Amino acid sequence: MLGGLKRRRVYLRLWSGADTPVDAVWREGGGRRPVMICLQGTNSGSHLSWGETRMPPDPAKVAGGGDYARQAAARGYIAICLEQSCFGERAERHIKPRSASSTIDTANHAFLLGRSLLGERAADVSSLMDWLAADGAGRDLGLAADIERVFIMGNSAGGSVALYAAALDTRIAGVLASGCVGFVRDTIARRRDDSAQNVVPGLLNWLETDDVVGLVAPRPLLAISGTRDHIFPYAGVAAVTESARRVYQAMRAEGNLAAVSANGPHRFYPEIAWPAFERLVGGTSS
Repeated sequence: MLGGLKRRRVYLRLWSGADTPVDAVWREGGGRRPVMICLQGTNSGSHLSWGETRMPPDPAKVAGGGDYARQAAARGYIAICLEQSCFGERAERHIKPRSASSTIDTANHAFLLGRSLLGERAADVSSLMDWLAADGAGRDLGLAADIERVFIMGNSAGGSVALYAAALDTRIAGVLASGCVGFVRDTIARRRDDSAQNVVPGLLNWLETDDVVGLVAPRPLLAISGTRDHIFPYAGVAAVTESARRVYQAMRAEGNLAAVSANGPHRFYPEIAWPAFERLVGGTSS
């Protein structure tokens, strides 16, 4: 890869019947370093994370900041790219005919079994954490990962999974949630949603997005979105983080929660997000 970066792939069995490619991208040289789990949003697959283009829309998405792993590796992280359910090699291939949405068939099957696609994806992240905790990166990839500094990031649907996974798994040290934060009542509850990627049955009987953010406390969380984001505009980010701030304050960790705006549409903003996130977590040195 360009810029002295390397990539290596392994396949992990997350649960029975679910094998997934996991790609590590890193910069040559150096010793033990932090990990950044990179999750793509609704796209053609995790290959976008290291800048590979396979489908007609891919070049524009990479040019728009979608090569998260390449960015993270250049900044000193071991970037771990997880192929999420319904995307890339894990796309639905058996249902005939398939729905136009790449996720709705899987989401509906999950609902029928009393689960949700969002929950299954968060569980996949925890399985990945199990692998990392068992020194999988060292054993299978030959990389020295700092297991105490495993962070997670994503944009759009990938950011939603990152947020919920961190809320559920306290081994995740911090979250960069881009283009995905807003109250449910103001987002998917108010607009058409033909993907069901963020639908959890019964969710609003128990909690809202500010409660999910609160579950990440006291760990660092950066929420970022564009002011003209048509799905999760920054106004929603500001409202959610302001409401969740009371939890961080109660845990004397108010400085670990940050909301940042970008002047633009629904996309990842590396030039704004990375410096803001590293201010929260203290950079990439172990």
